[in-house]
Amino acid sequence: MMLCCCSCCPALRTQVETWFRDYDKIQSSAVILIYVQIGCALIGSLGALYNGVLLIHLGIALFALVAIESSSQSLGRTYAVLLFCSILLDISWFILFAHEIWHIPSDIYGAFVIFSVKLTLCMQIIGLSVRLSSSFLWIQMYRLGVSYLETSVPRDADADLRNSFLNPATPSIVRDPSGSDEVLGGSIYDPAYYSSLFEDGKDNSCLHEVDNDTRNLQVV
Repeated sequence: MMLCCCSCCPALRTQVETWFRDYDKIQSSAVILIYVQIGCALIGSLGALYNGVLLIHLGIALFALVAIESSSQSLGRTYAVLLFCSILLDISWFILFAHEIWHIPSDIYGAFVIFSVKLTLCMQIIGLSVRLSSSFLWIQMYRLGVSYLETSVPRDADADLRNSFLNPATPSIVRDPSGSDEVLGGSIYDPAYYSSLFEDGKDNSCLHEVDNDTRNLQVV
């Protein structure tokens, strides 16, 4: 039995390491945790008291879904900041209200109110645990995105970009060879496009000078 456990441990460790290096699986897990946060926020908001923080977490979780679906760099970084602030908010909420909720007087409030408030406390505990786990996943996603940017591996056109929150893909721009001055949407976000314009201009000027020199030689 010991030999079986020893043989299974390296295989399990390899599977865990492989999972932590798979950006798509980590992102899928992060989305699942966001849905768990939404569920906890919805259930906890049914509490009669102390449920305002859960409504805040509900809004942040919905914002996270928008950030992931849109693959926006700015929205992703904004959610990372909001996630850190929400964890600090949870800690402050527990310090201020956890003891009061747990010892809520039964002679003032009814059984239903006490049950709903303690349900809010339980959902807050679960939500904080999920947010802490989610923060580690987002840190790993950020690390995988940075490591992917530093490599020179070509990107697949039909695959999700690993660095979707760090360097969103710029849509390809079809330029008019006639050199019209029409403003192309998205070109202001593509520095390579401007550098190519200057390079094309230099190449055209060089070709023009060569043609003039050739014509002058033919005339002479």
